[in-house]
Amino acid sequence: MVDSACRVVYLNSIAFFVGFVLDWVFGEPPSKFHPVVIVGKTISKLEPLFYAKNGGFLSGMFFVLFVLLLFCLPVFAIEIAVLKTNDLFVDLFYEIVSVYLFFSSISVKSLKKHAMDVYLYLKKGDLDKSKVLLSFMVSRDTETMDEKKVITSTVESISENFVDGILSPALYFIFFGPVGAIFFKIISTFDSMIGYKNERYMQFGRFAAIFDDVLNFIPARLSIVFILPAVIIKGYPVVSTLESFSRFRKSHSSPNSAHPMSAFAGALRINLGGNTIYGGILVKKTIIGNFNKRATVEDIRRAVDLMQASSFVVFLFGLAVFFRLSLSCGWV
Repeated sequence: MVDSACRVVYLNSIAFFVGFVLDWVFGEPPSKFHPVVIVGKTISKLEPLFYAKNGGFLSGMFFVLFVLLLFCLPVFAIEIAVLKTNDLFVDLFYEIVSVYLFFSSISVKSLKKHAMDVYLYLKKGDLDKSKVLLSFMVSRDTETMDEKKVITSTVESISENFVDGILSPALYFIFFGPVGAIFFKIISTFDSMIGYKNERYMQFGRFAAIFDDVLNFIPARLSIVFILPAVIIKGYPVVSTLESFSRFRKSHSSPNSAHPMSAFAGALRINLGGNTIYGGILVKKTIIGNFNKRATVEDIRRAVDLMQASSFVVFLFGLAVFFRLSLSCGWV
């Protein structure tokens, strides 16, 4: 069993390396075959069935658990097959599945592209187009935003998605393999589809929203560990980053969002947060940061650079963990 477990570690280490490189070079896989898209379509088709009962908390909970079992059990079964057999074709199939699930669970290049699209149209002076592009990244209303709000909202999205779209899925893959990655992405997809505080989903989507917060709880708090080395690499102010993180990391209604956001605010020395409109309703938010510098278009580019450098630190961390496990298995 020890040899089998070491073989799984070996396969996961290769999948981690290859998956990260594939995402960095190619970005998201085709939507037709994207696991998250498939999960999203499944959620959409099954939602009426589960909501029809009473649309309450328990219905939403059983809905989430059902979809988790539907997608996670097959992946878990493949891993069990690897552990119980010593078959080259089983190992190869597991490796293909692992690479694809991890590759599709992180989004470094995709996040960069969405943010840089907003950046490029702002540089051209096309504020209206930049607001449309920003709407693909955030759930807030973008129509009435001025240029400054578009900039800060883009930076906020970059910082939050560093945790949701890169750090969290990477950590869950490192420690739990492909099952961990798909498990996290299912919950994240549920949260983005039904985790809203509106009349329809207040109770039905509550379990998904809470579960998503729980899964991101530790990664969000660890985000500074990966952002800080990137701050040093990029030459951004270390003291300002640490002070902002220490002071503002809890300044958000979400238990997780302000942790990476406060670090990015300190690194770029700009204020983030503040009042925002969602569905036509003004939501009052605390300002994260205490800086006199006005946010500029270039702060989007700098935030993207910081996100990429932080992602590279995550990559190095993953390789270090797998190297340490390799030592335990006697490979090195």
